[in-house]
Amino acid sequence: MLNKGESLWEIAVNLSKEKSLSYSTTGSISKERTLIILGSKGVGKTSLIHRFLDRDESAKQTLALEYTFGRKAGKSLVKDVCHIWELGGGTLYPSLITTPLSASQDLSSVTAVLMLDLSSPQQLWFTLETLLQSIITSLRGCEKMAKVSGKLLLMEFLQDQAWDRVGRDNTDKDYMDPFPIPLVILGGKYDIFQDFDPEKKKVMCRCLRYVAHTLGATLQFYSVKDTGLVKRAKDLLSHHGFGTNPLKSISQDYNKPLLIPAGSDSMDQIGGLGSTQGLLGNKGPGSALDRWKHTFTKHFPQEVSEKSVMPEDPAKDMNFSEPTIDFLRSQKDDELERYRQEAERKQKYFSDLEIDYNNEF
Repeated sequence: MLNKGESLWEIAVNLSKEKSLSYSTTGSISKERTLIILGSKGVGKTSLIHRFLDRDESAKQTLALEYTFGRKAGKSLVKDVCHIWELGGGTLYPSLITTPLSASQDLSSVTAVLMLDLSSPQQLWFTLETLLQSIITSLRGCEKMAKVSGKLLLMEFLQDQAWDRVGRDNTDKDYMDPFPIPLVILGGKYDIFQDFDPEKKKVMCRCLRYVAHTLGATLQFYSVKDTGLVKRAKDLLSHHGFGTNPLKSISQDYNKPLLIPAGSDSMDQIGGLGSTQGLLGNKGPGSALDRWKHTFTKHFPQEVSEKSVMPEDPAKDMNFSEPTIDFLRSQKDDELERYRQEAERKQKYFSDLEIDYNNEF
């Protein structure tokens, strides 16, 4: 109801408040979540995003950090939003992880999706450790911004929520160190991995299961060439990106694609129970994680050197063509080439003059 004497601005403000109140009582407020997709180079991160968003586009090389988003209608007419950040370059640009974390208003709604190349185990553990530690470093950088929930600092608040996700009464709680934000470990290129030697597959699966269970993460294998695995991956991203129902199925057989939701595994089933202080904290040389790492790297010695993903000249990369800018750039390149040739002619001319002058004397 409008009151006499109200200005248009006051009317608009009141209507906005009424609308917000209506949304809050009907549960029709748009929810926003964030996915940070990072991992091994060339593992198929962009292709996965396109399939998740049902985009019929060819995948382009991700040079650094790219952003996109998706919308999905829930029970109401209001559409939820999923912000999607993709970090390219493998372990080359870990400092860029700070950008999507800082952009999020609620870090508890951020999920890290770590895609690892199962076909390149010689780089897998290094990539896993490097990127997980980079996320932790970036989160600690965000901690300087503000305190939350009374006296709790940001990391303490996130860790408290992590234990709620894992379950404070989890039978393996003494051996776990839950990751501060929801974590998904997605093993890519399963179509190649499935042809590995059975013993190597067993070692990789057990090690990944241990890391995922310790961190309270979901572990799932994926291949862009398998429609069933693509659907599973889309369902998983939809759960974390739009809050749809979680996956209920589970597969722990190393001869099949692993599908192990967070908190559903156990040390007894994995084997090799031992004490640990976690992947991200201080840990002694005899910790269980060190033993798993030793086992993995013994079978698959790690290669830590990486070449830049940047082409020799990004301006010539057809994936990033811009006709107008490219035309102007071509004109400047031609001008530069003419200037270079003219400079060479002048240099040659004066060199010849100097030779003739010296010959005369």
